[in-house]
Amino acid sequence: MRALTPSFPDIDAKSVCAFSHKLLGEYIFGNLDAALHVLSKVVQIGRFPEVAFGRAVNLLPPQTGVSLIRSSAHGSAQPARTVWLNRYEPPHPASPGKQKGFVDDVLLVKQVTGVEGICAPLEYRLLCVAAKANLPLKQFMAMPVELQFVTSTGGLRSVCGIVDGAEEGESDGGLATYLLTMRDALSISEKGSNTRIFRGMSEVEISNVILGDWLHENPVLARAFNFETWRLKSGYPRREFTMQYKESDTAFLRRLWKRRGIAWFFQPTAERSPKDAPAHTLILFDNAYSLEKNAAGIVRYHRDDGTEKADSITAWHPVRRLTPGRVRRQSWDYKTARMDNVMHSSLSDQGELGNQLAAGLNDSLIHVQHAGHNPDDYRALSELRMAHHEFDSKCVRGESGGREFCPGQWVAVTGHAGIDAHPPDKREFVFTELRVAAENNLPKTLRDRANRLFALNRWGTDDDTNADPGTGAAEASAERDGRYTVQFTCVRRGIPIVAAYDPRVDLPRTGNETVVVIGPEAGGVYCDELGRVRVRFPGSRPDERAGAVITTDKLTEHDSAWVPVCSGWAGALYGAISLPRVGTSAVICFMGGDPDKPIIISATHSGVSPPPSFSHVSSLPGDRHLSGIVSREIGGTRSNQLRIDDTTGQISAQLASDHASTQLNLGFLTHPRSKGEATPRGDGFELASNDGGSIRTAKSLLISTWQRLDACANQLSAEEHLGLMQDCAELFKSLGQVAFENQGLALDPAPQAELRDHIKAAPGGGNTDPEGIGGEPTLSVTSAAGMALTTPKTIVCYAGVNIDTVAQQHMQLSSGQCFNLNAGKGISLFSHHDGIRAIAHYGKFVMQSQHDDTEINSAKNVMITATDGIISLMAKEIRLIAEDGSFTKIGGGITNGTDGDIKNQAANFPFSGPATMATELPTFGSSAPDQKFVLKYAPQIEEAPIAPNRKFEIDMSDGSTLKGISDAMGKTSLLEREAMHIVDIRILTDE
Repeated sequence: MRALTPSFPDIDAKSVCAFSHKLLGEYIFGNLDAALHVLSKVVQIGRFPEVAFGRAVNLLPPQTGVSLIRSSAHGSAQPARTVWLNRYEPPHPASPGKQKGFVDDVLLVKQVTGVEGICAPLEYRLLCVAAKANLPLKQFMAMPVELQFVTSTGGLRSVCGIVDGAEEGESDGGLATYLLTMRDALSISEKGSNTRIFRGMSEVEISNVILGDWLHENPVLARAFNFETWRLKSGYPRREFTMQYKESDTAFLRRLWKRRGIAWFFQPTAERSPKDAPAHTLILFDNAYSLEKNAAGIVRYHRDDGTEKADSITAWHPVRRLTPGRVRRQSWDYKTARMDNVMHSSLSDQGELGNQLAAGLNDSLIHVQHAGHNPDDYRALSELRMAHHEFDSKCVRGESGGREFCPGQWVAVTGHAGIDAHPPDKREFVFTELRVAAENNLPKTLRDRANRLFALNRWGTDDDTNADPGTGAAEASAERDGRYTVQFTCVRRGIPIVAAYDPRVDLPRTGNETVVVIGPEAGGVYCDELGRVRVRFPGSRPDERAGAVITTDKLTEHDSAWVPVCSGWAGALYGAISLPRVGTSAVICFMGGDPDKPIIISATHSGVSPPPSFSHVSSLPGDRHLSGIVSREIGGTRSNQLRIDDTTGQISAQLASDHASTQLNLGFLTHPRSKGEATPRGDGFELASNDGGSIRTAKSLLISTWQRLDACANQLSAEEHLGLMQDCAELFKSLGQVAFENQGLALDPAPQAELRDHIKAAPGGGNTDPEGIGGEPTLSVTSAAGMALTTPKTIVCYAGVNIDTVAQQHMQLSSGQCFNLNAGKGISLFSHHDGIRAIAHYGKFVMQSQHDDTEINSAKNVMITATDGIISLMAKEIRLIAEDGSFTKIGGGITNGTDGDIKNQAANFPFSGPATMATELPTFGSSAPDQKFVLKYAPQIEEAPIAPNRKFEIDMSDGSTLKGISDAMGKTSLLEREAMHIVDIRILTDE
């Protein structure tokens, strides 16, 4: 609704004043016919669509407005400094007969106090009177209203808002009192609370979304509120993640604006038709030069007088505040792994001593990590803090009767000696705050009655429990007997207007929150290169207009940015990592208390995510003594686990994988525990798998069953093993020496001694013997009570040098089939006592010397028997020679010789003609050992690359050296020797 100021072309000021007072009196006291009669004599009524003055709709013609004038103290007619309450009510669908746009009751505003400003709320308190008591207060709630102040030029200055509070006061039977509180939409919206996520949006874009939602979703705000952002510069960086955290839209927007250096104020909506409800517009700006010039234009510093044609400034006093001379801001940038450090010094002149003192005042703060979009943006944000200090360091406070004054507009000041001395551009000032007190020009009798009732209500007094936003201005009006006073604060035009932003104050109070990890694949791990995950805040408002829907684990682009996961150990390519999977319930906190910086600190179990089950059988609370880690195969049911069992008397640990049932079990071994019970299956340790396995070391490996209580000895402690090796070497050498001295082949004890030295030196170079050499890759297997090596298949034992097998007592070799003993260069069998027995129980006993002699020697008798057969000795020549030289030679005849007697004893000596027998001598092959070698760069590895067409040298064990070039397959030429040799092959360079 709105009010009009009708013109009175044919009535002088005195008559107008008298008739107006009579009109008010008759109307207030209910004499409606008389009021109409008076009004018809004074006012030429104009018609305006959908305009009404409360109950006057039943009295006055529709679409009518009323305004009052008062006479000045000097008797001249002047437009009254009058405030009208204009109310708008939309059509009532349930009452089609009720005229559109009207309400049935009227309130007459008696006085107004209010405050409005830049980066401040708009609040006015309207003290009203009415002819009717007990009006339903709820009809005033959320009603758009407009205050109109008649200016010195006869125009109207409007203030629009929404009623958010109504209070009924005392009544004297004929006059009722009411108090209405009018605020801006931003202040009213502070009553709500919300949690909401914004992705990839700047502060301006977020503001457009939230304020646009107000207009889209709330019919009252759609009619009574608007906003403008065109004064803002473009290019504000988009923030990856911004969170409204359990706070009102207003608190959220204010902290975004203050952080970015955006200021705001309210003004009446400019473009609206008379049919529209009163509306106010939120103005956002970041440049003080974008603000408009006030309708007052140039304002004099002068006393306020009714004879003045224009309102003037009656009080003007500059204000100075000491502010810090330096601002320092720091923020850790996790992307660059360095601290962004910016410092700014004040350009404000605070006087000689003030500058010295301010230089020692540092406004230093460590921000949350990655506080800016980039280093340049962080510097710009830090500059805003210094800009605020400079804005706060000086201002001007004043007082005036200026009815045109509006926050967010500027005027030029003249008539003040201190101001006039400056250049013209330094005489322009922007209003940052207005405190207004206005009183309607009611008849004195009515005014006194209203004031008595207001006093009973404690409205506008020191006992008023509600803070009066314009108390100071009201007191100033009373002192100078005025009906309109504005106390203002202003700053010189061009000074950046920056609200104070302190994250320690402006950020909402945050706590730990439960979130759900989300991703494109349920149960999987979804992360970025820094190990961050996406989350959803359950209960946060989805962006319905963008099509977002709350789900349990589905990923949408509207949910969250990448959120870091806290780890107890995080270094450069090292640390501990266990990323939560999609669907996991996690707990987050906010770094620095900033809702825009969440970090996952832990995870929790829930009804749909129960605690882990070890070995797929454990459960709580029965198996509460089990602890550890259980993972789950992505897209499967198998697990890996580290299980620690602290059951009394049965402690154990297990590292296991369901793949091939691979397990390392330690301690008190049991079958999987279920409901607190487990069947024992052994003690110690067990490494088991249904698939392959290996033990690899690059240095010494010791496998021992020699007891070391509580693992008190060193890792490679092997004193018993070395002692046994010493015993082995001594027996090996002593028997070998005896055998050699008794025509046996000589033994080679050096490799065994070298191996023992390597094993003894194994700890060398380690932490138990840092000065030692050691480090040879040896394998030692030793046991205190025996060793068994069995297989139903084949055992292969190979040594590139020697195999020394020594038994302190018996060496017993048995074979169920063949026993093959082959040697490339000699076999020596020696028994120190109890002889040698070689027995072929079935089959031939064959002993051959295929290319040399065979000697059978005995210190005593030689007995050759053939129990069921013949002894056949065959050779080209057979000689039997006795110790005295007597002999028998068979071959080419038979020759007997002796220097003693030849005795023949027989029953008969039959002789016949000549006869011989055929001999069956064995034939022997003449093949010699031969070998072709394949040259490889890493011969110990089967798949090592070959060395084709390369020069080589082969050193033979007899001292000779062969040279050649390998073929395309890396093979040498065929090497042939009569005896086996050990060779050393070298691949030569091309030089």
